[in-house]
Amino acid sequence: MKNYTFLALQGPDGTTAELAPLTEAATNHSGRLSVLHLGPVPIMPYTMMTSPYGAPAIPEGWISQRREMAEMLAEKQSKTREYLKREGLTGEVSTICIEPAAFHDMVAVRAIFADVSVVLNSLRKDKTVFDNVVYGLLFEAPGPVILNTEADTKALAPENVFVAWNNSLPAIRAVRAALPLLKAAKEVTIACFDADSTQYADGESPGSDLATWLSHHGCKITVQEYNTGHHSVAEAMRARAHEQTANLIVMGAYGRSRWNERFFGGTTETMTQQQDFPILLNH
Repeated sequence: MKNYTFLALQGPDGTTAELAPLTEAATNHSGRLSVLHLGPVPIMPYTMMTSPYGAPAIPEGWISQRREMAEMLAEKQSKTREYLKREGLTGEVSTICIEPAAFHDMVAVRAIFADVSVVLNSLRKDKTVFDNVVYGLLFEAPGPVILNTEADTKALAPENVFVAWNNSLPAIRAVRAALPLLKAAKEVTIACFDADSTQYADGESPGSDLATWLSHHGCKITVQEYNTGHHSVAEAMRARAHEQTANLIVMGAYGRSRWNERFFGGTTETMTQQQDFPILLNH
């Protein structure tokens, strides 16, 4: 992760202490740390004037709410700039104060020139905001997303990495994005759940091609096949990652439609909502 630009996304209740793992990673690898403070405001209501040609009137209460949020974010921005200066780090500090549904596109634009985006748990207070931020980063931005860095102090310099492998394009993109971390780790477990040995799925030796490729990069690899039994893939993944004392889970995101997962559930949806393990995602 040498010379990486990290983008940290914080909610309005985020603190500089929450940035500590990122600060350490950026400092240790000659990186940059940019911070984006996000403040949701309610959907703008309006009432029409009685005249057929009247302009919409915005309620004063909404204007006050937005002003208060903007002032709070400006204060956070100032404190974060001072913090980065004290830590000797470079990077932009900016704010977005907008309706929750608009975060999807706005955060993606800010993440274009970041090597990795880290969504901090202060954004989880509002699920709609959190979901839109994660979706925007996964579907509209080019880099990987890391969640739950607060769950393990070694999340950004993991000694033990658990790779959830299913031979899909999102999975290999996630592995490629995580390659600097995998090369530095002491142990990498390639985990195949309910593997399909046909040539159109995982192949006769699930995970073996990935293991060969990563071994050539100097990674220390173990391949494991697991049956989920009566558990979901997400439940089995968390249980096995816990057994392996993993500091980070790497997985592809949304191998099927995100709307399908959102309404009917799925591995990605479950893993993004959990807070027990740091997780690196890529779509």
